[in-house]
Amino acid sequence: MTKPLISTIRIVIIFLSGSLSIARADSNGGSAYSRYGLGDVRYVTAGRGIGMAGAGLGAFSSFSTDPMNPAGWGKFTRARFSATALYEGFSSDDGNDSRYLSRTNFNGFMLALPVSTDHGVVVSAGMTPYTRVNYDIITASTQAGLASTLRYIGEGGLSTGHVGASVKLGSDLFVGSKFLYYFGSVSHTVRQSFSTTDLSDAEVRRSSRSSGFGFTFGAIYTGLKNVLNLDETESLQIGAMLTTTSYLSTTNERIGTYTTGKTRTQDTTTGPEGKIRVPYSLATGIAFTTDRYVLAGDFYYQHWNDFTVDGAHPDEIRDSYRMAAGAELLAKRDPFAAFTQRMIYRFGLYYDASYYRIKGEPIHEWGFTAGIGMPIFQETRLTIGAEYGFRGTTAAQLQRDHILRISFSLNISEPWFVRPEEE
Repeated sequence: MTKPLISTIRIVIIFLSGSLSIARADSNGGSAYSRYGLGDVRYVTAGRGIGMAGAGLGAFSSFSTDPMNPAGWGKFTRARFSATALYEGFSSDDGNDSRYLSRTNFNGFMLALPVSTDHGVVVSAGMTPYTRVNYDIITASTQAGLASTLRYIGEGGLSTGHVGASVKLGSDLFVGSKFLYYFGSVSHTVRQSFSTTDLSDAEVRRSSRSSGFGFTFGAIYTGLKNVLNLDETESLQIGAMLTTTSYLSTTNERIGTYTTGKTRTQDTTTGPEGKIRVPYSLATGIAFTTDRYVLAGDFYYQHWNDFTVDGAHPDEIRDSYRMAAGAELLAKRDPFAAFTQRMIYRFGLYYDASYYRIKGEPIHEWGFTAGIGMPIFQETRLTIGAEYGFRGTTAAQLQRDHILRISFSLNISEPWFVRPEEE
């Protein structure tokens, strides 16, 4: 085992231990909008993607293993591993009161191994979050002259594990696909507590566990360079991606807990198995690249009008689309260049017409992003991405969210399967 590989393993252990300990230390927090549907959808999970607002469906990367478009793995020439931690803070305002909640979580990992660099054959496996349910709402209530406190808590979400591969067809077309396994659990809890011990405090917790599978197919075409007679250092690429409709099996459980003084009773009910239909999505992107920068733009659409839970479509869910534009200033590869010149700089803007429609009001989100990629040693980099967004409205007794997301991704590259040159 080489010294660089040993150092890499140590960095991974330190990084994962630190991110997990932070996640345990932070308080629960998120947006009340995640009560609906499957929760907040995670379009972007890695540091490079967050720094560029999620744009880059048609772009290849030299240092990042962004997992969205499997065709984008086709130019990897070295084994790559990435792990990400995400800090997320919500400042929410309903027009009368405001609250700030935050949380830090481990946000997925990915491993990519080149099999044939000449033919763009790369196999990959990993795990990333798909949706996140995370809210904590406290309200005062009065019924029949009795005052109580109601607390609504939501936790959990869905993740996707993937196994996939890419391949190069001809000289200008890269294609890829990945098998997706959806899994996860979500709980919604309502607690009612009274100031007097003469009445019973109550808690009802509804939880569901879901699993299912789907597929993603992607492509990147690089032949426009020849059509437009671009310079040798320039390239114009287009990308496309399709994720199929998936059907998730769910098991449901309801636990009621009632407390009077020191007496506590509990009732558990297990419901029949249910079905969730997760609709298909389509995405396309364009990227202009040179040896010094990347300019990218993406459009993403998901047909959430076909989303159903046990055959019923929730009124709060609608079709969604997302637009993003990003730029990346690439690092100089000269090892003797200044440290700041060997860093990568990223910027982006996005607009997200989310799948939420609450009380007839569509919920939109927009924001801007920035990020950097810092060299640690050789091809190992620490990628930091930051995003600040605005979502929702205080009209119709809804809430407006100011969202801060900061991601930390460790991107490691090792020549595990590179053959040494023969003397």
